[in-house]
Amino acid sequence: MLEEALINIGLCGVLLFLVVRLLPQRFRKPVSTTMAAILLLIVLCLSLSERSPVGLIGLTSSLIGIAAVVTGYSLIEEDVSTHNLLILVLCVSSILITHTKDLVKVFLEWEILSTAVVSLTAYHRNKEGAEAALKYLMLCGAGTALALIGIILVFIETGSTSIHSVPSSSILAKIFLLLGFGTEAALFPLHFWLPDAHMAAPSTASAVLSGVVIESAAILVYRLVFGEELIRYIVLPLALIGAFIGNLSAYKQDDLKRLLAFSSFANVNYILLAWATGNNLATVYAFLHVFAHGLLKSALFIVSGVLLAEYGTRHLSKLYGVASKNNVLKFTVILASLGLTGAPPLLTFWSELYMGVGLFQFNVLVGLGFMFSIIISFAYYFRIFYTLASGSNDAVHLRHRVALLTSFLLVLFSLVAFIFCPTIVSYFGL
Repeated sequence: MLEEALINIGLCGVLLFLVVRLLPQRFRKPVSTTMAAILLLIVLCLSLSERSPVGLIGLTSSLIGIAAVVTGYSLIEEDVSTHNLLILVLCVSSILITHTKDLVKVFLEWEILSTAVVSLTAYHRNKEGAEAALKYLMLCGAGTALALIGIILVFIETGSTSIHSVPSSSILAKIFLLLGFGTEAALFPLHFWLPDAHMAAPSTASAVLSGVVIESAAILVYRLVFGEELIRYIVLPLALIGAFIGNLSAYKQDDLKRLLAFSSFANVNYILLAWATGNNLATVYAFLHVFAHGLLKSALFIVSGVLLAEYGTRHLSKLYGVASKNNVLKFTVILASLGLTGAPPLLTFWSELYMGVGLFQFNVLVGLGFMFSIIISFAYYFRIFYTLASGSNDAVHLRHRVALLTSFLLVLFSLVAFIFCPTIVSYFGL
């Protein structure tokens, strides 16, 4: 039922997009934004009725998607209707690939998702976008080919394209699936497309890409091949290295958006690391971390878009004190930054704490590696809120109050979820 409903919502989105294109120019932006938000709100309601990890992914996708289309109204200067359609497609496709049980359908949904990603990467139609889109096409295109080979091998070996037939297939087929879908999941060392895609895409698209797309790809990898112990032991050291490299790379960045992109790469490798151990506690809270990380990281990506629109730059060295006299921006930056280090009272505290406990249960050295990786992230997140919120700056943000309020609401969701963490874990059957 959920799969059929999501497909219908996607088709409705395409149909409404065609209708909006027929409207006079001045009506396109408000109508498109309203319709996209309503469709994503329906996705949210459907997700709440799905009491499984898929429902939690749907909740994450719909909340971030609604935030992206609402903030896109003021932050996107190009054709907003196309932007909103692509955001809707990304959100729906991300849920479908975590729910569908047939490999052929998964592959088709994957291709739709990839098309939306590359379109958003090149959305501004500039040189930077073209180069990032080309890099994405080369790396993820190769990944798609490898995934297709893996699917063909599963069919040849088992006579079925059901996901449930993958455990019966050969280790070679599983390695092809890991390499193919692991590229979109930004598993180290297949992540090189991610920072450039974030830099080129609109900040609203980066919110969805970071908070939804790569995590959904990681879940697909988990569903397909993590039943194989050898695969898990291949992924485990790669994910741990990826977590370190992501955080160390973020530490060096001055551009806020590129910094957040490397942080997202680190966090998706946290999730893959937890799943690779096979520890039940780490596995449960890695699913919760998808939700927890997505809310806060999306809020900061939206903030980066506001800063670019207000000041013409995202470089921290040029933005000292810009949040000092705007309380909404100040509290959003401080709470989201602290939350992403795993500090309470945000939901990431519980997800990172229990992932860490599970990793220590699995192996002390792996647990220590995870802990030191998080400690590295403290440095650059403290730098973000210290730079933006300390000192004094006469400028007060007025033009993008809706975008700022939307980012603050995402942080507020995380704060409320911190309080109801056991309820969320129980409700979605994690």
